Amino acid sequence: MRLLLLSCLILVSVLGCHRQPSDISSSHVTPRGDCQTVRHLGGETQICGKPQRIVVLNPKMLDIVLSLDVQPIGYAEIFSNRRGDFDQPSQQIPYLGDRITHPIANLGMSSKPSLESIIKLKPDLILGDIRGNQQQYSQLSQIAPTLLFDYVGGNKWQDSLQAIAQVLGRTDQAKKIIAAHRQQIATTRQALAPVVKAYPKVLMVSSEQLNSSINLVTPLDFCGALLEDIGFKLATVSTTTPINITQPISVEILPQIDADLIIVQGHNIVELSNIKNTTSFTKTQLQSVQKSWQTNTIAQSLSASRNNRVYFIPTYICLGLPSPSGTQITLQSLQKQLLPLAKTVSQN
Repeated sequence: MRLLLLSCLILVSVLGCHRQPSDISSSHVTPRGDCQTVRHLGGETQICGKPQRIVVLNPKMLDIVLSLDVQPIGYAEIFSNRRGDFDQPSQQIPYLGDRITHPIANLGMSSKPSLESIIKLKPDLILGDIRGNQQQYSQLSQIAPTLLFDYVGGNKWQDSLQAIAQVLGRTDQAKKIIAAHRQQIATTRQALAPVVKAYPKVLMVSSEQLNSSINLVTPLDFCGALLEDIGFKLATVSTTTPINITQPISVEILPQIDADLIIVQGHNIVELSNIKNTTSFTKTQLQSVQKSWQTNTIAQSLSASRNNRVYFIPTYICLGLPSPSGTQITLQSLQKQLLPLAKTVSQN
């Protein structure tokens, strides 16, 4: 129940509770003099000049504009009900806050941003998500040109990045970001090749505490897709093509799933709602699930557990940051945790 709560709490605005990303065509930008017509998932929007006052309505958009060396003036969270602006972003915004150079306005929840707060900022561009912000699209568009994109789905962030970069006149930088992403995939794939060869099948699950139900992660999940990009094969309980990024399963089913490695996405709902120090964010997100995994009889009976091949990453990265930085953080974490195993495999 708490896992379902997290799924809807953290991304009700961007996933529709774990449904597969839509197949609407990718964004397109048509220049017309000083103005550009951008086709996006919300429709077509004309943007004139280079936007300077940008509002972002989720972490993915925040990461994209920061990756393009642009500082936003307002930000809406996907989970927190905190009050007050982000006056110390490095301690208030996980993974991205240390790249924000000045305090920015808190616009509330991604799924229902404060229109009043946005109006006060007088933005000239608003960036959001088709699932979370479609209902407010008309109102947002009356405030400033508004672009809506997909939130999840493999490399969907590249479509968003390229469209936004075109609008901001930073297409060359976008190309470099995508090239760096591809290089990092290739580097990680090469570094972990011995592990992939020895232990090709990975079970990825998402949980806060192991109770009667957990979520099995599919290749439609951002982190699940990254695992397959570097050569692993995700374990499943069905031969049919998945339509959701996760699938609820009973803990009792785990021993029936054939897997060489296990990667657990962990989270702490209470801490997500009141982040006070991002320095310890990863630790606080993983403590609960690590403890429950270590004390759960079924989890400990699994071959991967008995052979110390269970690894943990925060759910927040996979659900909250399906973006350039999310890729970097995930691949760095996988390399850090799995490289010792690669050395062991090579020695044997």
